[in-house]
Amino acid sequence: MLLETRYAYDETKEFYLAKEVVSFFEDMIENAKEDGVDLWVVSAYRSFETQTDLKSAYTVTYGSGANAFSADQGYSEHQLGTTIDFTTKDLGGGLSGFQNTPAYTWLTEKAHKYGFTLSYPPNNAYYIFEPWHWRFVGTELARDLHDDDKYFYDLDQRTLDEYLISIFD
Repeated sequence: MLLETRYAYDETKEFYLAKEVVSFFEDMIENAKEDGVDLWVVSAYRSFETQTDLKSAYTVTYGSGANAFSADQGYSEHQLGTTIDFTTKDLGGGLSGFQNTPAYTWLTEKAHKYGFTLSYPPNNAYYIFEPWHWRFVGTELARDLHDDDKYFYDLDQRTLDEYLISIFD
């Protein structure tokens, strides 16, 4: 589902999320704004082709080092339509330094209430720390991860399936 342009850092770009996620996303953004925190989308759903092009460009520039921060096509959470990369106006639309912003602090404290969780925390086994990269997993799973001080990839697939099947059936 196409997001309203008012959520985009660059209003000339179109961003999409799975329709099941949009109302949670909008509630989160509006409540953050009420708390004085502005969150802006710089990336959301990516098609297989878009992810292929992105990964290819990173590989040309960074060689195999691109594997530390970019998934191959077919493996990116962005292809699920449930993941958003955020920025702030203070960062000029960039990602670097996001962990030092009030937006990141707000997300770590409250995103779980809207079903979102940080995918790649510091020292995870998959990619570099991506403080801007938040994935919708449903309010129940997000709450349990937050309360247990765990992350999505800390859980085994059977446990995850018990939560996720009810969202995307």
